[in-house]
Amino acid sequence: MSSEPPPAARVAAIERVHTALTTIARRGSARVRRDTPVSPVDQSLLRLLADHPGARAVDIAEHFGFNRSTVSRQIGSLAAAGLIEEVADGQSGSRRGQPLRLSPAGERLLAERADEIRAVTAARMKQWSPEEIAVFAALLERYNDGPEV
Repeated sequence: MSSEPPPAARVAAIERVHTALTTIARRGSARVRRDTPVSPVDQSLLRLLADHPGARAVDIAEHFGFNRSTVSRQIGSLAAAGLIEEVADGQSGSRRGQPLRLSPAGERLLAERADEIRAVTAARMKQWSPEEIAVFAALLERYNDGPEV
């Protein structure tokens, strides 16, 4: 294994990737803040529950690396807004211990946001060929499938 620093061209290309990903994230966060009644953190929590119905507050805290009290506040706020609900599992306990899922309103909100984001993505790529879109999608999938570091 070599201890030599990477070539300058690789370092420059990685910086370009970092800058582009940061721009995408900032643009998306700005759109979320502008166009939806929930914060980017709330939307991430909703997305997690959509992908993992029945997750508990402790699971959510572990997934995001949040403090459990922070998650409890977020859950309370989202429940009060009617976006999530507890899953009846026959066990008593605190909200923190109850399995959670999206409510129909939460499902609608996420679906509407996904439709809006897909429309923006399609508009940004309007001049791209199907082949360019496929290559970009494959590269993003490869990037996201990479190891956690």
